[in-house]
Amino acid sequence: MSLTPRTFPLEPTLPYNQALRKRLQTGDILLCSGSGVFSDLIQQATDSPWSHVALIVRLDAIDRILLFESVETFGVRTVPLSRYLTDYEQGRPYPGGLAVVRHRTFARVSSAHQIQRMLQFAVDHFGNAYNRQEIVRIAARILGNSLQAPLSQGKDASLKAFICSEYVAACFEQAGIALAASDRGYVTPADFADPRLMDLIGVLQAPT
Repeated sequence: MSLTPRTFPLEPTLPYNQALRKRLQTGDILLCSGSGVFSDLIQQATDSPWSHVALIVRLDAIDRILLFESVETFGVRTVPLSRYLTDYEQGRPYPGGLAVVRHRTFARVSSAHQIQRMLQFAVDHFGNAYNRQEIVRIAARILGNSLQAPLSQGKDASLKAFICSEYVAACFEQAGIALAASDRGYVTPADFADPRLMDLIGVLQAPT
């Protein structure tokens, strides 16, 4: 199956049924190719269709597949993966393409203790909300780097919010997996589509 930072996979869409749910694991990634002002900004700045990324968490005890994510409208939150396919907003599915990928070494490298630490870190940041000033700062940071501004030195510690890829990368770091920042100086959604690191599990929804 094809996966690249520059194109959306051409594989057929898989039904989100029980068989696919059984394949999903904690640590898998949902990659999104969305629309809208903030999505367009990220896509233009990174020359990539990928605009959003979320961490997949499997909770067998309650039979749920959840997404841990940071979104500009709510901040850090969790929602069922199924919501993206049926009721992302006002009864409509997510406005764009959806694909699930898996880090090739996550299962081998990350111990049970590290995964627990990752989930604790992820949950501890629930409710960290964006405000308008932070959205502007994040947008300026992305746009500035895309226009050949001096590279940032990673995430600004004074920021109280993550962009989506920073949040997932920080979670991965707790699990013992460090994702190198791109030449822009920060981790982007496109970095989670690197075929040297990730395998495509399947396409859940084609781009609109």
